[in-house]
Amino acid sequence: MTQRLQDILGKLYRPPADGGREVFALSRSDAERLPPLPSIAVISITAPERPPATIGDFAHVLRLSFADVDFLNPDLSDKARGKLAHAFTDEHGQAIRSFVEALPGDISSIVVHCEGGFSRSCAVAIALHRLYGYRVEPQHLSKANPSIVRMMAGDVLGHGALKKTRR
Repeated sequence: MTQRLQDILGKLYRPPADGGREVFALSRSDAERLPPLPSIAVISITAPERPPATIGDFAHVLRLSFADVDFLNPDLSDKARGKLAHAFTDEHGQAIRSFVEALPGDISSIVVHCEGGFSRSCAVAIALHRLYGYRVEPQHLSKANPSIVRMMAGDVLGHGALKKTRR
């Protein structure tokens, strides 16, 4: 078990005493090793070409599939352009927001995972921090996909025009 996963497990077993919520970004392999604690919700992000992650029996799980591409970057490589058809959409953003807004009060932590735990999951974690004030560990979110952050936070409008909501 990696040190990062051990650190996060320690925090998941000891939720914030003040009732605040926190969000963690993990890799798929680390998320698949999480114990199904009742205080955790999971946002499981997989690549379109990959099968769903094998995560525990969590009561609150949102499964999404989209490619890791910085779709708002005007200087996309040919490889990145090939992923645009499977990029993050307004519908993905709305699904995340609806999921989070419907969580019961006894959920103290959200774990977001993607394949590597660096880009898509970190972007969603940053967006949840900006939109809802969830606690994050910013030092672990530096490689977040900027297009997902911008779209989720309402800084840009995509197909279907997400609106910025704070609750």
